[in-house]
Amino acid sequence: MERSKSITIIFLLAVGLLASAAPPFCFANRSSGAKTASVLLQEGLYTEEVKGDLDAAIQVYERILKDFPKSRAIAAKALLHIGLCKEKLGLNEAINAYQKVVDQYPEQQGEVAIAKERIAKLSRALEKVAHKPTFRKIRIPTKPGNGVLSPDGKKLAFVYRGGIWVVPVHGKVSPDIAGEPFKLPGTEGAWRFGMSWSEDGKSIAYNTVDVYGICIVPSSRGKVKRISLNKKRTGIGYYDYRLSLSPDGKIVAFASKEEEKIQIFTGPVEGSDFNQLTEDGGTQPCFSPDGKKIAYVKPKPQKTEIPKSDVWVIPATGGKPIQVSDLPGRATGPVWSPDGRMIAFTRKAGGDSTSKEICIVPVSETANPQASPTQIELPLETFDILAGWTPDNKIGLLLTDPAHLAIYTVPASGGNATQITPPSYPIEPTWSPDGKRIYFRWGRGGIASVPAEGGEVSKGPLHADSEFYEAMPGGGNAVSPDGKKITFSGAKRVFRDNKRDFEVDIYTIPVKGGEPKKLTKSPGQDRYPCWSPDGKSIAFVRSHVKSKGEYVWDIYIIPSRGGDVRKLTSESDDVSRAYIDWSPDGKLIAYFSKDTIRVIPVQGGEPRIVVKVEDVSSHSELAWSPDGSKLVYSSKGSIWVVSLDGGEPEEIKTGLDAKATHLSCSPDGKKIAFTASKGGDTELWLMENFLPELNDRQ
Repeated sequence: MERSKSITIIFLLAVGLLASAAPPFCFANRSSGAKTASVLLQEGLYTEEVKGDLDAAIQVYERILKDFPKSRAIAAKALLHIGLCKEKLGLNEAINAYQKVVDQYPEQQGEVAIAKERIAKLSRALEKVAHKPTFRKIRIPTKPGNGVLSPDGKKLAFVYRGGIWVVPVHGKVSPDIAGEPFKLPGTEGAWRFGMSWSEDGKSIAYNTVDVYGICIVPSSRGKVKRISLNKKRTGIGYYDYRLSLSPDGKIVAFASKEEEKIQIFTGPVEGSDFNQLTEDGGTQPCFSPDGKKIAYVKPKPQKTEIPKSDVWVIPATGGKPIQVSDLPGRATGPVWSPDGRMIAFTRKAGGDSTSKEICIVPVSETANPQASPTQIELPLETFDILAGWTPDNKIGLLLTDPAHLAIYTVPASGGNATQITPPSYPIEPTWSPDGKRIYFRWGRGGIASVPAEGGEVSKGPLHADSEFYEAMPGGGNAVSPDGKKITFSGAKRVFRDNKRDFEVDIYTIPVKGGEPKKLTKSPGQDRYPCWSPDGKSIAFVRSHVKSKGEYVWDIYIIPSRGGDVRKLTSESDDVSRAYIDWSPDGKLIAYFSKDTIRVIPVQGGEPRIVVKVEDVSSHSELAWSPDGSKLVYSSKGSIWVVSLDGGEPEEIKTGLDAKATHLSCSPDGKKIAFTASKGGDTELWLMENFLPELNDRQ
């Protein structure tokens, strides 16, 4: 008790002395004109330590930095005290101030030593903070599965059915239900990967489906401008197509190949004069809010097959890059906090294709990391990069709920489906000619089978390894009419010029096992193989690139023993990247064409439209009924049947609350095998309450 009183008396005496000393300082400065740096420092200390007005003290210290930059000893003290004031306020900005002391005043050893000590202490404290963020799902009825948030966080731009749409994130019904979307005209051909808003929210940059083009469109509707590119943008991953617009929307940053290495380029949206920004590789650029810096992902040198990468920052006009993160695995899609003081990114562990972790690292004005990244576990997996960071400190995430996927059979007339495989990732079911077994793609690209009535999965003839596996989509794994062979689309990893690449061609393999036989050597990719009824030929779909980079698909036919290929269709036939099937009489091949199903004579001729369909994708499948009078196909997550003569299609009910895709008709026509999936939707979520300073002040 006595000790406490003594401390109080000493404190009051000190306050009294400072208080009594303060008026002469102020009076002297008023009488002599402008205040000196040392007088301002004394005024700041008095305001901070006696009056306890930390915000007012910070203003005094900032005035010293502005008016007396050449008084370096006093300026260093002022900057140090800015850090001390902010630390007392419980703000993470304290680390920024301390780091500036270290970076800008290295000769002021006393202040630098104190600043480093405070940085180390605060960094340790931040690492120990228990982050318990909240996650909130925003319901968008169309479930586009992609999108990027506007800088103000109020809108989401997404690609749906080939065009760009904009939707209010918080609708009128509920804050958790999005509002009414509107389409931006002229954006047909937009690709879902890599969109970016300008910081002022007036423009959106996006890639086109030919992956060569970059377009800019006003976010409130307007004329679309295509940027003239002279850079090669093929042979890079999906995430590498990410774009970034400068805050004023006048500069675009993107990744492109240069001498077999992917680099970051920047250039005006009104021209074609692009500057190479990085020298040692880089992808997924993101402008800082002030436009002065660009965060990006830089791959690490690979000693194994598993890729690794970190986040780096480089001046937007070029210069020396700074490494921001150094974690195992792959960093993906960095975004800046609105104040430019933090960078968030997702991290994929090992060779995983998805991420369940978001990392946040504080950075100084010079982009130097001020602490180890804070790692926050996500409630669900994400395949995508972050959707953005809003001014009220919410981070947009595109999270995917777990999928339940299995193969089922159902009577051809409809009814209650029967599950015949365990839930895993079995796709592309195909019946054996005797109807006793069903073959399918299994695991990481092998071929397996199961009894037609269900049971234990038996490994088939193809056991996928890291170098060779059945392709997806379009693997096919169709059994020959005599039941002895399976044809499939095989993907093989190859190395060209010390760079990993892929070859996708048509193969056959004995049902009992053996070496796969390669039938095609495609300049593009060969997928979706199917047998002719007599087993002498195999039809498949091959891609090739048009002069402007647009992919075109055509149907080809090759003898099942190998030989010369024959092209059946032309560009005007509009073959979609989807499944095809040979008619039982061997005279026709059915295929998807944009929003229709068509049949074309095997010997050549004009195709004929059978039915209009919706939602054609690379996983859309069709099959003939055994008598050749009908076509069964998947669309909009359901199974449909239509007469070859046309008419209204009828839905085949399965009794499942799930989406049906791949399918196959049994040889006797009584059942349909199909793949059904439930869940797996990618939706917008907002992560909130994740910053320690916000948690502390609430």
